[in-house]
Amino acid sequence: MSSDLADTREPLTRERVVLGAIEIADAKGLSALSMRGLAKHLGFEVMSLYNHIANKTDLIQAMVDQVASEAERPPIGVSDWYDAIRANAIAVKTALTDHPWAASIWSSTMPGPERFRLMEWQLATMATADLDEETAHHTFHAVGNHTVGYAMQSAVMPVDDDLHTLAIEVMNSLDPTEFAHTQAHIAQHIDGHHGPSFEFVLDIILAAVSQR
Repeated sequence: MSSDLADTREPLTRERVVLGAIEIADAKGLSALSMRGLAKHLGFEVMSLYNHIANKTDLIQAMVDQVASEAERPPIGVSDWYDAIRANAIAVKTALTDHPWAASIWSSTMPGPERFRLMEWQLATMATADLDEETAHHTFHAVGNHTVGYAMQSAVMPVDDDLHTLAIEVMNSLDPTEFAHTQAHIAQHIDGHHGPSFEFVLDIILAAVSQR
């Protein structure tokens, strides 16, 4: 690549590297991400990436941290703790489902600055509810586990048309004398009688906590 062409390129930064990696992972999955492929995607030589990231582990940690930064955090104390935690959990779920590769490595990736800021905000918001230490501790994990778990399940579910066809095939394969309730449950999904369960279960968790 000529120096003249190199001079016209937008300078490479850590942020550009991370966002470029997210673009690849969003489009093709995390398994498709390689340092060589990322460098080509950005229009640089692969060694140029290492001026901004230490290694692929550092890159993936930064990618997850960027996803965490997309979840809005209302100012602490402005909204009721229940409403604030609820809104933030929905925002985290949305960020994770927007980037389907992220949920599966959320818990196995060392948090970066944005993840720690998110954690601090969640714990500080719960502290405004005057929850006892044990309840606040378990509420933090219950909301987090529900959010990440739901996003993980969403990431591996077939797309709507495939899911609809598969559900019908599964329902019709079951013996109605043995699996009447299961068939009825699958039929509810097929007919769209009930929407997504994320907010329903989230409200159960938060309502139970608020009653303690």
